[in-house]
Amino acid sequence: MKKKLLLITIIFAVATPLAISAQSSVKGVSINGSTGVIVSPTARVGWEYSNLGIDFGYSFLYGNGMGHVPTVTLSFAKKAELGAALNIRDNGRFDLLYHGKFQFYRNGGSAVAMGIKGDVADLGGNGGFYMTPYIVATYSGNFFTWPAVTSMMFGWNMIENGAISPSFAFSMGFELSLFPEVFKNYVYWISDFSNYSYASTSSIAEDRGTFNTGIRIDPVKKGKFKLVFDFVGTDLLDSSRGFMASGAFGVGF
Repeated sequence: MKKKLLLITIIFAVATPLAISAQSSVKGVSINGSTGVIVSPTARVGWEYSNLGIDFGYSFLYGNGMGHVPTVTLSFAKKAELGAALNIRDNGRFDLLYHGKFQFYRNGGSAVAMGIKGDVADLGGNGGFYMTPYIVATYSGNFFTWPAVTSMMFGWNMIENGAISPSFAFSMGFELSLFPEVFKNYVYWISDFSNYSYASTSSIAEDRGTFNTGIRIDPVKKGKFKLVFDFVGTDLLDSSRGFMASGAFGVGF
């Protein structure tokens, strides 16, 4: 598993400096509702050209059980967002996910942001409180001639089950416009890998790393509306692999 993750790291490291001039889609929503790739956030916020925006999302996950994750995210001041999600597990239990992000630098398609994510696990049960502050950088450009976005996140799993933790969180995300001359920047290949999952109760990335990849469809390009669909294979380098289908709708004011 470590060799596979090292190979993916090398691929991302090579791809990043090749991204130098154009901009890809930044409308995508991660599983917990933050503007991001699949589990990894980006340094962008949902509505950077509107003073206020709201996004609603839903993810269906299959593999090692089923899960349903409805989300809501509020963007404001063109540089910040706050949101929450409900992780509905197939055993009838629930987790409350939360996230926040403040973008303190942006130049064109590139940005840097500070954020926080976590969850209150097993609502009404014996679960605990989890919190991870992080910093994330996003760089947009071209992968050869195709528009692309690369993001890197570094964080500290500060609180795990109510206790101070020494462990760190890391993820990389990559979003590439597929055959832009054919699909006109409506279809993207999205991938990320991380040593954490979208929720503390998920078996994905537990004490290891995970690689997720799939297709993002972004049919609305202009105006005050957002509509994005993702179809993703999860944890594909391990036996716990699964599938996720998600959609997000938003409006800016």
